[in-house]
Amino acid sequence: MHSAAPQTQTPPERTTGDSSAHAPGTATDRASARPQGRPKPRHHKNPRMRELARNGWLSDQHGAWTMMAFPPLLGWALSFTFSWLVILMLLAWAMAFQMFSAVCLWVKTPAKRRSRIVPTIITYGVLAAVPGITLLAMRPQLLWWAIAFAPLASSAIYLVWQGRERSLGARAASILAGSIMGPVAFSLATADGSPHAVTAHAWAACVVFALHYVGTVPLVRSMIRGRKDPRWALGATLHHAGCLVVVAAAWLLGALSGWPVLVWVCLTVRAWVMPTLSRHRSRPLSPRLIGFTEIGWSLLLFVALLVR
Repeated sequence: MHSAAPQTQTPPERTTGDSSAHAPGTATDRASARPQGRPKPRHHKNPRMRELARNGWLSDQHGAWTMMAFPPLLGWALSFTFSWLVILMLLAWAMAFQMFSAVCLWVKTPAKRRSRIVPTIITYGVLAAVPGITLLAMRPQLLWWAIAFAPLASSAIYLVWQGRERSLGARAASILAGSIMGPVAFSLATADGSPHAVTAHAWAACVVFALHYVGTVPLVRSMIRGRKDPRWALGATLHHAGCLVVVAAAWLLGALSGWPVLVWVCLTVRAWVMPTLSRHRSRPLSPRLIGFTEIGWSLLLFVALLVR
Protein backbone atom coordinates (compact mmCIF):
# COMPACT_ATOMS: atom_id res chain seq x y z
CA MET A 1 0.00 0.00 0.00
CA HIS A 2 1.42 3.24 -0.99
CA SER A 3 0.25 6.71 -0.48
CA ALA A 4 -0.36 8.70 -3.61
CA ALA A 5 1.60 11.88 -3.67
CA PRO A 6 -0.57 14.93 -4.10
CA GLN A 7 -0.60 16.00 -7.71
CA THR A 8 0.47 19.54 -8.17
CA GLN A 9 -1.61 21.23 -10.81
CA THR A 10 0.47 23.04 -13.33
CA PRO A 11 -0.75 26.60 -13.66
CA PRO A 12 -1.94 27.55 -17.12
CA GLU A 13 0.69 29.10 -19.30
CA ARG A 14 0.55 32.86 -19.49
CA THR A 15 0.51 34.30 -22.90
CA THR A 16 3.38 36.47 -23.80
CA GLY A 17 2.83 40.13 -23.41
CA ASP A 18 1.03 42.13 -20.77
CA SER A 19 -2.39 40.74 -19.98
CA SER A 20 -3.65 44.21 -19.27
CA ALA A 21 -3.34 44.96 -22.95
CA HIS A 22 -6.52 42.95 -23.54
CA ALA A 23 -8.45 44.03 -20.47
CA PRO A 24 -11.54 46.05 -21.27
CA GLY A 25 -11.28 49.71 -20.49
CA THR A 26 -7.52 49.92 -20.83
CA ALA A 27 -5.79 52.52 -22.95
CA THR A 28 -5.09 49.97 -25.68
CA ASP A 29 -8.72 48.90 -25.77
CA ARG A 30 -9.90 52.46 -25.96
CA ALA A 31 -7.41 53.25 -28.69
CA SER A 32 -8.60 50.30 -30.74
CA ALA A 33 -12.19 51.40 -30.27
CA ARG A 34 -11.45 54.87 -31.59
CA PRO A 35 -12.62 55.26 -35.20
CA GLN A 36 -9.65 55.06 -37.53
CA GLY A 37 -8.91 58.14 -39.55
CA ARG A 38 -10.56 60.54 -37.12
CA PRO A 39 -8.13 63.02 -35.59
CA LYS A 40 -7.92 63.51 -31.87
CA PRO A 41 -9.69 66.60 -30.54
CA ARG A 42 -7.53 69.68 -30.60
CA HIS A 43 -6.72 71.29 -27.28
CA HIS A 44 -4.47 74.16 -26.38
CA LYS A 45 -1.37 72.78 -24.68
CA ASN A 46 -1.06 75.87 -22.51
CA PRO A 47 -3.60 75.69 -19.65
CA ARG A 48 -3.98 79.47 -19.72
CA MET A 49 -4.76 79.45 -23.45
CA ARG A 50 -7.16 76.56 -22.95
CA GLU A 51 -9.00 78.52 -20.28
CA LEU A 52 -9.23 81.59 -22.53
CA ALA A 53 -10.64 79.46 -25.34
CA ARG A 54 -13.14 77.80 -22.98
CA ASN A 55 -14.45 81.22 -21.94
CA GLY A 56 -14.63 82.52 -25.50
CA TRP A 57 -11.74 84.98 -25.38
CA LEU A 58 -9.92 83.04 -28.11
CA SER A 59 -11.44 81.19 -31.03
CA ASP A 60 -10.51 77.50 -31.22
CA GLN A 61 -11.07 77.58 -34.99
CA HIS A 62 -7.62 78.72 -36.10
CA GLY A 63 -8.52 78.74 -39.80
CA ALA A 64 -11.27 81.24 -39.10
CA TRP A 65 -8.68 83.93 -38.40
CA THR A 66 -7.48 83.97 -42.00
CA MET A 67 -11.08 83.95 -43.22
CA MET A 68 -11.69 86.96 -41.01
CA ALA A 69 -8.59 88.91 -42.07
CA PHE A 70 -8.00 88.16 -45.75
CA PRO A 71 -11.29 89.39 -47.32
CA PRO A 72 -11.13 92.97 -45.96
CA LEU A 73 -7.39 93.12 -46.62
CA LEU A 74 -8.04 92.04 -50.20
CA GLY A 75 -10.69 94.73 -50.66
CA TRP A 76 -8.37 97.36 -49.23
CA ALA A 77 -5.44 96.18 -51.37
CA LEU A 78 -7.59 96.35 -54.51
CA SER A 79 -8.12 100.07 -53.89
CA PHE A 80 -4.35 100.79 -53.77
CA THR A 81 -5.28 103.60 -51.36
CA PHE A 82 -4.37 104.26 -47.73
CA SER A 83 -7.39 105.01 -45.57
CA TRP A 84 -7.76 105.59 -41.84
CA LEU A 85 -11.41 104.67 -42.19
CA VAL A 86 -10.44 101.18 -43.35
CA ILE A 87 -8.15 100.80 -40.33
CA LEU A 88 -11.08 101.78 -38.12
CA MET A 89 -13.25 99.24 -39.95
CA LEU A 90 -10.65 96.50 -39.50
CA LEU A 91 -10.56 97.16 -35.76
CA ALA A 92 -14.35 97.06 -35.50
CA TRP A 93 -14.53 93.92 -37.64
CA ALA A 94 -11.88 92.07 -35.62
CA MET A 95 -13.74 92.75 -32.38
CA ALA A 96 -17.09 91.89 -33.98
CA PHE A 97 -15.64 88.62 -35.22
CA GLN A 98 -14.47 87.74 -31.73
CA MET A 99 -17.89 88.61 -30.35
CA PHE A 100 -19.54 86.43 -33.02
CA SER A 101 -17.30 83.50 -32.07
CA ALA A 102 -18.15 83.99 -28.41
CA VAL A 103 -21.88 84.13 -29.19
CA CYS A 104 -21.62 80.87 -31.14
CA LEU A 105 -19.77 79.31 -28.20
CA TRP A 106 -22.47 80.58 -25.81
CA VAL A 107 -25.20 79.10 -28.01
CA LYS A 108 -23.69 75.60 -28.05
CA THR A 109 -22.64 75.58 -24.36
CA PRO A 110 -24.93 73.97 -21.77
CA ALA A 111 -27.07 76.52 -19.93
CA LYS A 112 -25.37 76.02 -16.55
CA ARG A 113 -21.98 77.01 -18.00
CA ARG A 114 -23.04 79.91 -20.22
CA SER A 115 -22.55 82.58 -17.58
CA ARG A 116 -18.75 82.41 -17.88
CA ILE A 117 -18.97 83.45 -21.56
CA VAL A 118 -21.21 86.48 -21.00
CA PRO A 119 -18.34 88.83 -19.94
CA THR A 120 -16.52 87.93 -23.15
CA ILE A 121 -19.53 88.78 -25.30
CA ILE A 122 -20.05 92.10 -23.51
CA THR A 123 -16.37 93.06 -23.70
CA TYR A 124 -15.98 92.34 -27.38
CA GLY A 125 -19.36 93.91 -28.07
CA VAL A 126 -18.25 97.19 -26.51
CA LEU A 127 -14.87 97.06 -28.27
CA ALA A 128 -16.65 96.54 -31.59
CA ALA A 129 -19.34 99.16 -30.93
CA VAL A 130 -16.97 102.07 -30.22
CA PRO A 131 -15.16 102.07 -33.61
CA GLY A 132 -18.26 100.72 -35.36
CA ILE A 133 -20.59 103.51 -34.22
CA THR A 134 -17.89 106.08 -34.98
CA LEU A 135 -17.57 104.68 -38.48
CA LEU A 136 -21.33 104.66 -39.06
CA ALA A 137 -21.56 108.26 -37.91
CA MET A 138 -18.96 109.23 -40.49
CA ARG A 139 -20.21 106.92 -43.27
CA PRO A 140 -23.92 106.11 -42.73
CA GLN A 141 -24.05 104.55 -46.21
CA LEU A 142 -22.42 101.49 -44.66
CA LEU A 143 -25.83 100.47 -43.34
CA TRP A 144 -26.71 99.26 -46.84
CA TRP A 145 -24.35 96.32 -46.32
CA ALA A 146 -26.46 95.10 -43.39
CA ILE A 147 -29.10 93.93 -45.91
CA ALA A 148 -26.79 91.11 -46.95
CA PHE A 149 -24.73 90.69 -43.78
CA ALA A 150 -27.50 90.33 -41.19
CA PRO A 151 -29.30 87.33 -42.78
CA LEU A 152 -26.03 85.45 -43.30
CA ALA A 153 -24.77 86.01 -39.76
CA SER A 154 -28.19 85.15 -38.31
CA SER A 155 -28.36 81.95 -40.36
CA ALA A 156 -24.94 80.87 -39.10
CA ILE A 157 -25.94 81.45 -35.45
CA TYR A 158 -29.26 79.64 -35.97
CA LEU A 159 -27.52 76.57 -37.42
CA VAL A 160 -25.13 76.54 -34.46
CA TRP A 161 -28.18 76.70 -32.18
CA GLN A 162 -29.56 73.66 -34.00
CA GLY A 163 -26.34 71.75 -33.32
CA ARG A 164 -25.22 71.96 -36.94
CA GLU A 165 -22.09 74.02 -36.39
CA ARG A 166 -19.99 71.85 -38.72
CA SER A 167 -22.58 71.69 -41.49
CA LEU A 168 -21.82 73.09 -44.92
CA GLY A 169 -24.64 75.60 -44.51
CA ALA A 170 -23.30 77.04 -41.26
CA ARG A 171 -19.74 77.28 -42.55
CA ALA A 172 -20.80 78.78 -45.88
CA ALA A 173 -23.04 81.37 -44.19
CA SER A 174 -20.28 82.56 -41.86
CA ILE A 175 -17.71 82.63 -44.69
CA LEU A 176 -19.98 84.64 -46.98
CA ALA A 177 -20.80 87.06 -44.15
CA GLY A 178 -17.10 87.65 -43.58
CA SER A 179 -16.44 87.96 -47.30
CA ILE A 180 -18.74 90.97 -47.46
CA MET A 181 -16.01 92.89 -45.64
CA GLY A 182 -13.96 92.82 -48.86
CA PRO A 183 -16.17 95.15 -50.91
CA VAL A 184 -16.92 97.13 -47.75
CA ALA A 185 -13.22 97.91 -47.32
CA PHE A 186 -12.89 98.80 -50.99
CA SER A 187 -15.86 101.18 -50.88
CA LEU A 188 -14.53 102.87 -47.74
CA ALA A 189 -11.07 103.34 -49.23
CA THR A 190 -12.31 104.77 -52.52
CA ALA A 191 -15.63 106.51 -51.77
CA ASP A 192 -18.38 106.88 -49.19
CA GLY A 193 -18.75 103.22 -48.21
CA SER A 194 -21.85 102.45 -50.27
CA PRO A 195 -22.16 99.33 -52.49
CA HIS A 196 -22.38 101.56 -55.58
CA ALA A 197 -18.73 102.54 -55.13
CA VAL A 198 -17.43 99.01 -55.76
CA THR A 199 -15.99 98.49 -59.25
CA ALA A 200 -16.57 95.40 -61.39
CA HIS A 201 -12.99 94.26 -60.84
CA ALA A 202 -13.32 94.56 -57.05
CA TRP A 203 -16.64 92.70 -57.07
CA ALA A 204 -15.23 89.90 -59.20
CA ALA A 205 -12.10 89.56 -57.09
CA CYS A 206 -14.02 89.47 -53.79
CA VAL A 207 -16.56 86.97 -55.13
CA VAL A 208 -13.82 84.66 -56.41
CA PHE A 209 -12.03 84.82 -53.07
CA ALA A 210 -15.28 84.01 -51.25
CA LEU A 211 -15.84 81.01 -53.53
CA HIS A 212 -12.33 79.83 -52.70
CA TYR A 213 -13.01 79.88 -48.97
CA VAL A 214 -16.39 78.17 -49.35
CA GLY A 215 -14.61 75.42 -51.27
CA THR A 216 -12.17 74.82 -48.43
CA VAL A 217 -15.03 73.50 -46.26
CA PRO A 218 -15.67 70.26 -48.20
CA LEU A 219 -11.99 70.06 -49.14
CA VAL A 220 -10.72 70.03 -45.55
CA ARG A 221 -13.53 67.65 -44.59
CA SER A 222 -12.44 65.28 -47.36
CA MET A 223 -8.92 65.12 -45.92
CA ILE A 224 -9.76 64.64 -42.23
CA ARG A 225 -13.21 63.66 -41.00
CA GLY A 226 -14.54 62.44 -44.31
CA ARG A 227 -11.36 61.09 -45.83
CA LYS A 228 -12.77 57.54 -46.05
CA ASP A 229 -15.77 58.82 -48.01
CA PRO A 230 -14.75 59.71 -51.60
CA ARG A 231 -17.93 61.73 -52.05
CA TRP A 232 -16.38 64.61 -50.11
CA ALA A 233 -13.42 64.74 -52.49
CA LEU A 234 -15.78 64.50 -55.45
CA GLY A 235 -17.92 67.33 -54.08
CA ALA A 236 -14.88 69.54 -53.46
CA THR A 237 -13.58 68.87 -56.97
CA LEU A 238 -16.95 69.58 -58.60
CA HIS A 239 -17.23 72.83 -56.64
CA HIS A 240 -13.83 73.98 -57.86
CA ALA A 241 -14.54 72.87 -61.42
CA GLY A 242 -17.82 74.79 -61.45
CA CYS A 243 -16.16 77.88 -59.99
CA LEU A 244 -13.44 77.60 -62.62
CA VAL A 245 -16.13 78.33 -65.20
CA VAL A 246 -17.14 81.44 -63.23
CA VAL A 247 -13.54 82.66 -62.96
CA ALA A 248 -12.94 82.05 -66.66
CA ALA A 249 -16.13 83.97 -67.51
CA ALA A 250 -14.97 86.92 -65.40
CA TRP A 251 -11.68 86.87 -67.31
CA LEU A 252 -13.42 86.77 -70.69
CA LEU A 253 -15.62 89.70 -69.64
CA GLY A 254 -12.55 91.72 -68.65
CA ALA A 255 -13.27 91.81 -64.92
CA LEU A 256 -10.20 89.74 -64.04
CA SER A 257 -6.80 89.02 -65.51
CA GLY A 258 -5.75 85.57 -66.62
CA TRP A 259 -3.68 84.91 -63.49
CA PRO A 260 -6.64 83.99 -61.24
CA VAL A 261 -7.76 81.51 -63.91
CA LEU A 262 -4.36 79.83 -63.85
CA VAL A 263 -4.33 79.69 -60.05
CA TRP A 264 -7.85 78.29 -60.02
CA VAL A 265 -6.84 75.48 -62.38
CA CYS A 266 -4.19 74.53 -59.80
CA LEU A 267 -6.77 74.79 -57.00
CA THR A 268 -9.07 72.41 -58.88
CA VAL A 269 -6.29 69.87 -59.34
CA ARG A 270 -5.32 70.05 -55.67
CA ALA A 271 -9.01 69.58 -54.69
CA TRP A 272 -8.75 66.04 -56.08
CA VAL A 273 -5.10 65.15 -55.51
CA MET A 274 -4.75 66.06 -51.81
CA PRO A 275 -7.87 64.17 -50.59
CA THR A 276 -6.80 61.18 -52.70
CA LEU A 277 -3.37 61.17 -51.05
CA SER A 278 -4.93 61.49 -47.61
CA ARG A 279 -7.40 58.68 -48.27
CA HIS A 280 -4.65 56.22 -49.21
CA ARG A 281 -2.46 57.01 -46.21
CA SER A 282 -2.61 54.97 -43.01
CA ARG A 283 -3.04 58.22 -41.09
CA PRO A 284 -4.68 61.42 -42.31
CA LEU A 285 -2.64 64.47 -43.17
CA SER A 286 -2.06 66.59 -40.09
CA PRO A 287 -4.40 69.57 -39.59
CA ARG A 288 -1.34 71.82 -39.23
CA LEU A 289 0.01 70.77 -42.64
CA ILE A 290 -3.41 71.20 -44.25
CA GLY A 291 -3.85 74.60 -42.62
CA PHE A 292 -0.51 76.01 -43.74
CA THR A 293 -1.02 74.60 -47.22
CA GLU A 294 -4.39 76.31 -47.53
CA ILE A 295 -2.94 79.60 -46.29
CA GLY A 296 -0.32 79.33 -49.02
CA TRP A 297 -2.98 78.78 -51.69
CA SER A 298 -5.02 81.68 -50.32
CA LEU A 299 -2.02 84.02 -50.49
CA LEU A 300 -1.29 82.93 -54.05
CA LEU A 301 -4.87 83.63 -55.12
CA PHE A 302 -4.78 86.91 -53.16
CA VAL A 303 -1.81 88.15 -55.16
CA ALA A 304 -3.23 86.92 -58.48
CA LEU A 305 -6.48 88.82 -57.91
CA LEU A 306 -4.57 92.10 -57.50
CA VAL A 307 -3.20 91.89 -61.04
CA ARG A 308 -5.18 93.78 -63.68
